[in-house]
Amino acid sequence: MRYLPSSPVEDKELLDIIGVLHADALLVGIPEPLRLRHDLDLPTQGSEQEVTWQMMGLANRNTRFCAQFLGAGAYDHFVPSAIDALSSRQEWFTAYTPYQPEISQGTLQHIFEYQTLICDLTGLEVTNASLYDGGTACVEAALMAVRVSKKRHTVLVSRGLHPMYRAVLKTNFAPHDDLKLVEVGLRDGVTDLADLQAKLNGDVAAVLVGYPNFLGVVEDLTALAAPIHATGALLVSVTQEAFAFGWFEAPGKVGADMACGEAMSLGNKPNYGGPFLGFLAVRDVHKREIPGRVVGQAKDLEGRTGYVLTLTAREQHIRRDKATSNICSNQGLVALRANIFMQLAGPEGIRGLAEQNAAKAQYLRQRLLELPDMEPVGDPPFFNEFMLRYTGDYAALQEACLKESLLPGLDLGRFYPEYAGCILWCATELHTRQMIESLVEILARVPAAV
Repeated sequence: MRYLPSSPVEDKELLDIIGVLHADALLVGIPEPLRLRHDLDLPTQGSEQEVTWQMMGLANRNTRFCAQFLGAGAYDHFVPSAIDALSSRQEWFTAYTPYQPEISQGTLQHIFEYQTLICDLTGLEVTNASLYDGGTACVEAALMAVRVSKKRHTVLVSRGLHPMYRAVLKTNFAPHDDLKLVEVGLRDGVTDLADLQAKLNGDVAAVLVGYPNFLGVVEDLTALAAPIHATGALLVSVTQEAFAFGWFEAPGKVGADMACGEAMSLGNKPNYGGPFLGFLAVRDVHKREIPGRVVGQAKDLEGRTGYVLTLTAREQHIRRDKATSNICSNQGLVALRANIFMQLAGPEGIRGLAEQNAAKAQYLRQRLLELPDMEPVGDPPFFNEFMLRYTGDYAALQEACLKESLLPGLDLGRFYPEYAGCILWCATELHTRQMIESLVEILARVPAAV
């Protein structure tokens, strides 16, 4: 239902029941300078059709891109129409928090299936019902590592991790009085092994490394795992593009003790920046410290398969001093869509889509390097994102692209001063050869820097 109307008489009855004279009295908690003291510039009334037209007019003022070459943590992928249809079925759409398993079997089943598929992708044994986004997943992984290690208080974070994930860690992990967050530098676009070894000590609980990292470069988890495990710390892989799991070896099979990050790419659109879908997978030995919910499969007294909340870590469910997290919910709808997407695609489908992403990114890089103003920054392995140095004027490049409804790559100087003048480009299965050729043609017309 779009609109729930109420008459002035009904409004007064509602206010009388709660003992309030007028609706403005409900705003007493909002400071006076923040209150709006005039009506919004909107028509006083209109039919549903008129309001719909007005909203469409506002929506049409948004910029629509015919091709996007920007990734950096939010990726545009094809979403089959079957996902919208299936995720809107009433057993999913009307379901609420699964406290009572006898009436929440639909929700519990799809969470259990989602968990199973995330474990398959990450190569680890246990995952939870999902988290808010990749950044908060990093925080939960870091806090969990400290709980697992018991007497260690430091977490190392590769500078190659998404800058916004690092910012969330600084906000939610570092302020704890007894915890320290230490950054590890980069060398040639990957985590500096020498700097890592210099900072590893008996107080380090975990090391967080991008897989691939924010610059698009693939980190060698096996090489990093050896010195990390030698000091008794845990290796946490952080993946911001879930399609990469169809191309790379599962992190749990190459040394990672935990895998976390962002899974929005699986069946969901960026939608102006959300909602996102954080995931966290761990080894079985650490499952008692995992935050959020874990759904399990069981049998009832008649031998029928059923689903239940096996672990619930929030403080509403158990004693506050035993709680591992205060997460109030999981991203149920977004996880449901990811579940449907993964089951529709299957292992071969996810592998095929990943191959398309990798191939199109390789072709995009090849074509861009044919332009005189584009230069390689090494030749590291990557998935569907890569960086190139641009010797021209990025502002002019951006303006030329936007005029043609193309969204260019990210200016890395915004986050990495050492990579000023470099652009992070992205290609997915949605990019056609024609889109890439149009981009190259537009960039070829951008005036050279003076």
